[in-house]
Amino acid sequence: MKNVFDFEEAGSVPLADHTFVSERLNKLKESVDFQPSTMKAMVGEEDEVSGDSEASVRFRLNATGNIFTSTTSKDGEVSEEAKELFKSVTVLFSAMTKAMQDANKDLFDYDSWVNLIGKTGYFVEVQKFRQTLEIKSCELSVDTQVVQQMLPGVTSGNSMEIAKSVLSAINGKFGASSEGSTSKLAHLMFINEEVMGAASVTVRLFYATKESHEAITESPCHKTVSRSFSQNQEANTFLFVDPDTIAKYADRYDPDRVPESYSRLIEHLADLLADEEGEGKKEDVEGKKEGDEVKDEEVEK
Repeated sequence: MKNVFDFEEAGSVPLADHTFVSERLNKLKESVDFQPSTMKAMVGEEDEVSGDSEASVRFRLNATGNIFTSTTSKDGEVSEEAKELFKSVTVLFSAMTKAMQDANKDLFDYDSWVNLIGKTGYFVEVQKFRQTLEIKSCELSVDTQVVQQMLPGVTSGNSMEIAKSVLSAINGKFGASSEGSTSKLAHLMFINEEVMGAASVTVRLFYATKESHEAITESPCHKTVSRSFSQNQEANTFLFVDPDTIAKYADRYDPDRVPESYSRLIEHLADLLADEEGEGKKEDVEGKKEGDEVKDEEVEK
């Protein structure tokens, strides 16, 4: 059983080469002079920093492939403020996942995730994410190339296997699905970022259809391709804007003894999904009534 609280190291990249999802952190990065003296303040006075040392960003991916963390801290340990925020994210994702399961929703259900995220009040949508993936005819498998382009720093090891297992599961869903070619499947990812103690959380809901990802879904992800092709990847992007509300649940959370307040959070989230179903049924009924009225008007004419 995968535990959302378990994380694997996911590599690193030079800070100069990395673009954060958070625009606020990108501005902070640009405003800081990453010389040895500045780096010493980042990594701690007790660490030796040579003149040619280069600041880097270190990544971690959780066991389910839903939480991706990046930090400029040398040892990967984030500030206390960031630690509290990131813990809140993990607890919230755990609660959202349980609510989806309790509501009998598939964890790849795009519409259910959009409805749940939009109704919680914890997020605000900021922009659509679009990236063109270049899949080359080479010795690397399709899933490896996708992961390397979507998650910087992830090149091998357990984190790569976690990410590839997500792609494999989505590919399997497409293969087993009897729904149309335009039906969306999705993967939710919380992106936790920290630069010199300043933290930010962005949520991306990556989505795909059989039609939009035909080139990938037609062949097994774990194999290479004989011809190169481009693949557009899109995602809804949200900012986590109400961490204080979730922090109170995180403070009390104990995986071995779930507190009543956390259980109520799960029930609340599940109710939001149930409410959406009820609204959908109501809209269907109203739609039928409107259709009947149109027919009556046509008869009168």
